Amino acid sequence: MIPTIINATTLPDAWFQLVYTLMRGDAPHSVYEIDKGSYVGQQRLEYDFVLVTIHQPGTRSLIPEIPAGLNIPPPVEGMEYVDQYFAKYLMDPTIEDNETYKYATWTAPGVERVIEQLKGAPGNNQACISVGGWAVNQRWDRFLSIHGNPGPNDEVCRDTDNYIDPGTGQRDPACLRVVDFRLDQKNTLHMFVYFRSWDLWGGFPANLAGLQLLKEYVGQEIGAEDGTIICSSKGLHLYSHCIAVAATRTNMQNVDSMDDLLSALENKK
Repeated sequence: MIPTIINATTLPDAWFQLVYTLMRGDAPHSVYEIDKGSYVGQQRLEYDFVLVTIHQPGTRSLIPEIPAGLNIPPPVEGMEYVDQYFAKYLMDPTIEDNETYKYATWTAPGVERVIEQLKGAPGNNQACISVGGWAVNQRWDRFLSIHGNPGPNDEVCRDTDNYIDPGTGQRDPACLRVVDFRLDQKNTLHMFVYFRSWDLWGGFPANLAGLQLLKEYVGQEIGAEDGTIICSSKGLHLYSHCIAVAATRTNMQNVDSMDDLLSALENKK
């Protein structure tokens, strides 16, 4: 696999560069048939591997804006959605009855530890939050209040990577895996992120906007300047159902499906 390296100024700039580069076939990529997980039956056009540096991720707007006249929906509804995503899915570990976990299962407790580790400690290499894998069963308190003392087969912890979602009957491990922080000697806070799988059209801009708010929260708590975001993934992709809108956004004519796009890329060779 050959990595694609993107240098961007802002979050929307990074998103557009990635969509444009993938749609134009200007980076190593593959097409996969989806037979497990979300969107079974579709295809995904996927980068081999990407490494993206965003130099001014705090510049507003944090989310892409679609030029007037294109008549396609924005990839993120608005900043209200991002604010809710930050508050509910990154900072509040409480889960609903239809949820098994969310990123906040790990990021909410982890961020408080990170703040303590980074205060007055430039160069600290321990301010890293691992996402996924084992987690305390978030309904444990509820279980004890109803049933009393646990039995030998009751689930105190859950391996979320191997948990079978009762709704789909399939495993659904967390896509976000690592959120790492670096406070440098200039008192600037940087963030490093890795996703095992990442929806480029809607997931990338919403996730990074929310993570930027998380970085700003940590920066405010430790009195640091806002720095870069460096993110990577071996699974950044566009689904079949996003190809038509991505083609419109990148000014590609006569591309309404994955087959249209693959044909256009083949003719470009």
